[in-house]
Amino acid sequence: MEVYQAAEIILRAVHDDMNGSIVFSDFLAHQTKGYDARTAVEIQGIYNKALLVLIDEGLCHRGVSGDIIELGQKGIDCRGNYRKHVKKRDTRNLLEKIRRILPIFSFVFVVAGFYISYIKKKDINERRIKATVEQHRKDSILARQKAAMERSRSKK
Repeated sequence: MEVYQAAEIILRAVHDDMNGSIVFSDFLAHQTKGYDARTAVEIQGIYNKALLVLIDEGLCHRGVSGDIIELGQKGIDCRGNYRKHVKKRDTRNLLEKIRRILPIFSFVFVVAGFYISYIKKKDINERRIKATVEQHRKDSILARQKAAMERSRSKK
């Protein structure tokens, strides 16, 4: 049995109780009933770790005496379903990571967009300059040809 399976069992037991609390020593005695001493100690260790996990995550808390375990607000919200809580927690953590990383990607896209528009403008300007130079060259050739034709006409 894993710690998370034990946490699921504890949370379900606390949630299903009418008062929303259980006596942990009675719960452990019931869970270890029928096992030999060595196995019972291992199972108690697993359930103790699972209880610590539940308390750390706010699903359960200790009652008036240290032996009473009560349902916490998060345990009420997830309706005693530990898997649902873990899934929500993992999703929340993933969204938090995405929220931290997303500005980096958007910055890269903005910079790439500016770079692409800069390259396009540069290319358009170079084409315009080449076209202007080509037009001036054609105009000068035409002007020279006209001048040559004028000179040849004036000689005749």
